[in-house]
Amino acid sequence: GRLRDGSRQVIAVQKLRGGFGGGLFESYTNLLARAPLRTNMVTAACLAMTSDAVAQRLCVDTEAKLDECAVYDYPRTAWIALWGSVVSGAMLQQWFVLLRWLFPLYKTSNWQLAGKVFVNQLVMSPGLNAGFFAFVILTRDPPVLRFNAEKRREYGRKIRADLPATCLRSCVYWSIVQTFNFRLLPPKYTVIATSAA
Repeated sequence: GRLRDGSRQVIAVQKLRGGFGGGLFESYTNLLARAPLRTNMVTAACLAMTSDAVAQRLCVDTEAKLDECAVYDYPRTAWIALWGSVVSGAMLQQWFVLLRWLFPLYKTSNWQLAGKVFVNQLVMSPGLNAGFFAFVILTRDPPVLRFNAEKRREYGRKIRADLPATCLRSCVYWSIVQTFNFRLLPPKYTVIATSAA
């Protein structure tokens, strides 16, 4: 009797505390605590694949040719997942650790928060955007994984034509996102929040 009733009460409280999806969130949080790098890499890869799938489905309404959008491009999604895992998952985690070390009072000091966001944008906006342009050219244009003279010329044209405007838009968007991300979220969630944004 009594032990059995107590066990039922504990189980009921655990279910109630977890709520809808609460157990999943708790499990994810535990994974972040036990294996943050691996968890962030897998999460960022999944988010990158999802965003690429959505982008490919929306492709019909853009300037792209309809025949390019008719067939789902699985290799593109695989490459984007690799970028997500390595860059958005692994590299950003280490970058955010460095930023926390450089700006230890960012949660309470507006000056430290502004400095953290500024340094993040100063480095990441040109770095990530130029890196992504190179990654796309390297993995999408034949010969794949070779940065030959033609690809270098194409990369130079892309940097000159698109990087300044992309960095400007990036700085506006990411400054707002990262201000909230850095100030309001616990550090263990900054990578997933950045990957999801």
